[in-house]
Amino acid sequence: MLSQQTEALKVSATEIKEWLVSYLADLLEIEPEQINVETTFARYGLDSSVAVVLTGDLGNWLGEELDLRVIWDYPTIASLSQHLSE
Repeated sequence: MLSQQTEALKVSATEIKEWLVSYLADLLEIEPEQINVETTFARYGLDSSVAVVLTGDLGNWLGEELDLRVIWDYPTIASLSQHLSE
């Protein structure tokens, strides 16, 4: 029963992608439409200090602690959101 409850609370790749696009757009002070989900975080100027904050905020939103390396292992919004939804 517990696994069914956990599965029901899982966030979809689309929801994660939308959150990341909104977060990055706010951070960069640009419109969400200007964010390309296939562009690397590094290309948007995210350095390690910003990655720490982003990872913490995303983990809080998801309700789980994320390893900082996840940003480097999955360097685009598309790849990160797909990985986190699995």
